[in-house]
Amino acid sequence: MMRTLILVFFLISATTLTLHSAETNDVLQLIENMCTLDDKEGRSLGVSIRDGIEKNPAKYSNILAQKLGDEKLTERQQGVYVWALGLTGDQTVAKEIISLFKKSKSNWVKENALRTLAMLGGKETGEFLLSILDETTDKDTRFSIFNWLGQVQFEAALPKAEEVLKQDKEHYWQPIFVFGKMGDKAVSFLLKKISDSDTNVRRNALTVLGQWLIPLEASKPLQDRFWIEKDSDLRYAILCSLEGTMPDLTHVKTFFAQVMDKEKDKQVRKFARDTLDSLERTKSAAITFSEKRQPSEPIFQREYSLLFKSSGKKGSYEVLGLSSTLKDEPKLKTLREHILQRDSDEAFYDYQKVNRIIVQNRLIESISDNKKTQKLP
Repeated sequence: MMRTLILVFFLISATTLTLHSAETNDVLQLIENMCTLDDKEGRSLGVSIRDGIEKNPAKYSNILAQKLGDEKLTERQQGVYVWALGLTGDQTVAKEIISLFKKSKSNWVKENALRTLAMLGGKETGEFLLSILDETTDKDTRFSIFNWLGQVQFEAALPKAEEVLKQDKEHYWQPIFVFGKMGDKAVSFLLKKISDSDTNVRRNALTVLGQWLIPLEASKPLQDRFWIEKDSDLRYAILCSLEGTMPDLTHVKTFFAQVMDKEKDKQVRKFARDTLDSLERTKSAAITFSEKRQPSEPIFQREYSLLFKSSGKKGSYEVLGLSSTLKDEPKLKTLREHILQRDSDEAFYDYQKVNRIIVQNRLIESISDNKKTQKLP
C-alpha cells in the first residue's frame, strides 16, 4: 500500500513538473515567435505572453535575464526579451538591463531598455534615468526620460522637472503625463511653483494640481494665490481648479461669493457666477449618486483589477464608482497613474473618469458630515 502511494505521489509530481515545463516552453516559444514579427504584428502575442509570465514571474525573470546576456542575440531579440523581462516586475534585473543599454548601439533597443526600467521602477532605475537625462540635450528625448521618471515616481527628479512646467499651451499634455504619473509625490513641489515668476510654470502647476491631481491640501494655497494673481487667465484657471479640490460646497459658496464681490474681469466673474448657480445641482447629483451607490469591496476589487490590468481599457468605471467609498481613494489614485502609462491622449478621458469618482466620494462624505454637524445641539 505504501509503495503504491509513493508511486502515485511521484507520478503526480512528475505530471505537475511536466505541465509547468510545458507552460514555460509555450511562453518562451511565444516570445521567440514575437522576435520574428514587427511591433504591430507582435502585439497579438503580447497578451498571451503577459498572462503566462504573470503566473510565475520569478521563474521567467531568471530565464530571460540569462538569455539577455547572450552575445549572439539579434537586435530584435534583445528588444523583445527586455520588454518581456519588464513584465516580471523584478527590480533585481535592473543591472542586466542597464548593461544592455550601455553596450547596445541600437536606439530601438536602448529605448526599450529605458521603458522596461520604468516598468520595473526602483531607486537604481531612477538614478540611472536621471544620469541619462544629464547626458541628453534633445528636447523630445528629455521629455521621454522625464515621463519615465514620473512613472518611477522618482522624487529626486522633481527639481529638474521644472523645465516640463515651462512648456507653452501647445504642449499642455507633457506636464500632465510627467506629474500625473508622479502622483501625490509631486504635490509639494507643484505648490511651490504656483507663485513662480514664469507664467507658463504657474499655469501648468495650477492646472496639474487642480484639474488632475486634485489634492485636498492644494485648496487653501490656491485660494490664497487667487487674490494676488495678476493674470486674469490664471485666476480663471484657479477657479477651475478649486472645483476639484474643495469638496465642501459651503466653502465653495463662501469663496466664490467673495470672488463675485471683488473680481473685475468679466470672464472670471461669469465663471464664479455659473459655479454658484450650479451648486444645488451639484449637491443634488451627489445625493443621487449616493443613493445609487452600493459599496462592496469584492465588486470594487473585481472591477479595479480589470481596469488596472488593462490600464483602464477593460472594466466598468460606473460599477467601480458605485461600489467604492472614500477609503478607496488611495487605490483610485494608483489606478489613474497607471492609466497614464498608455501614453496616449485618450488615456486622459479615462483618468478623469477616475477623478470624477474621487470627487463624488468626497462630496458625499462632506454632505454627510455637514448633516451630522447641523444635528448637533
